[in-house]
Amino acid sequence: MEHNAGEIVELAVRRQNVNISELSKRLNVNRRTLYNWFRQKKLHTDVILEIGKAINYDFSSDFEGELKQLNPNEDLRSLKKDFNSEHPDSVYYWMEKYIALLEDYKRLVRKDSTHNMLS
Repeated sequence: MEHNAGEIVELAVRRQNVNISELSKRLNVNRRTLYNWFRQKKLHTDVILEIGKAINYDFSSDFEGELKQLNPNEDLRSLKKDFNSEHPDSVYYWMEKYIALLEDYKRLVRKDSTHNMLS
């Protein structure tokens, strides 16, 4: 049976009411990586299992026994590199830079508004 793994995982995340930003922190990946995973028709078993642990959800019924035990020779960090291109010509490189810049700006605005309230 052909599954769309990314859609299944995204639906489970949403059903568990887990915020994407919170999930990205739990998995130590950026939000763009999560959204990229959600668009994938096939996901590595380790990714599915790590997301399941992070949201406290068992994907075994969704993938009907297709999930295997974690392979100790591969880890999530090596899989993240596939989706987080560090090459400046990559679209994802610039998207990640932009998101990081927006998050820094948001923190500065909050800090400044808090400082102005106290003054």
